Amino acid sequence: MDGFMEALQAAQVSQSAYVATLPHWVTIWMNWMLIVLGLGSLVFAVFRVEARWLLLSFFVSIVATMAMGMTMGWTLLWGVTHLVFWTPAAIYMYRRLDGINTASIYGVWYLLALATLIISLAFDAKDAVQYFVA
Repeated sequence: MDGFMEALQAAQVSQSAYVATLPHWVTIWMNWMLIVLGLGSLVFAVFRVEARWLLLSFFVSIVATMAMGMTMGWTLLWGVTHLVFWTPAAIYMYRRLDGINTASIYGVWYLLALATLIISLAFDAKDAVQYFVA
């Protein structure tokens, strides 16, 4: 267990160093995702199934991202975990959009979360292509 904790700590230090090299707008975007997808889904998960699925995909992607960072390091492939876990969440949320009252607080959050997922997935797909083409 000590070896795992040391590897996790090293991965977190490496991740912080990688994030420090990114443009400032990327760190702002990452914080936006944390607030909208993470905190927002946590708040609404008590009441709505869509938020529970998003919270699950958000949490699993964090774990998978850290595991990938521990094994492969931090590269443009960081977003592959988003592609794997957030694409089904985005499709699910899009398919349920007709049943959402977008004039409600939940509906506004829902639209923000869905838009955030879609934009993030576009960035992540671009990064993955860039990684494999380079």
